[in-house]
Amino acid sequence: MLSKLNFKKKLSFLKSSDNLRKIIANTGWLFADRILRMGVGLFVGVWVARYLGVQQFGVFNYATAFVALFSTLSTLGLDAIVVRSIVREPEKRAEILGTAFWLKLFGGV
Repeated sequence: MLSKLNFKKKLSFLKSSDNLRKIIANTGWLFADRILRMGVGLFVGVWVARYLGVQQFGVFNYATAFVALFSTLSTLGLDAIVVRSIVREPEKRAEILGTAFWLKLFGGV
């Protein structure tokens, strides 16, 4: 019963043509952004592969994978902790952001 009420509220929100138009426009922009990023990524990837050659491109990909793996581990959910801390103590915003900056900087090294 409760889920039907939630669904009806969401459906009535979408019935407004202005809201629906905004949702469709934003979805279109997100889709275009994704396609553009994929196209540019493909172009740059092909260019870098041809420029570096087979062996150097392999080393480049190895380094990229290494950085991607450890950059994920270096943050360890720091973004969520920062948001929660700022919401709880907005007066300490500068201190929290500064600490997060230095933690991310040293975690990335």
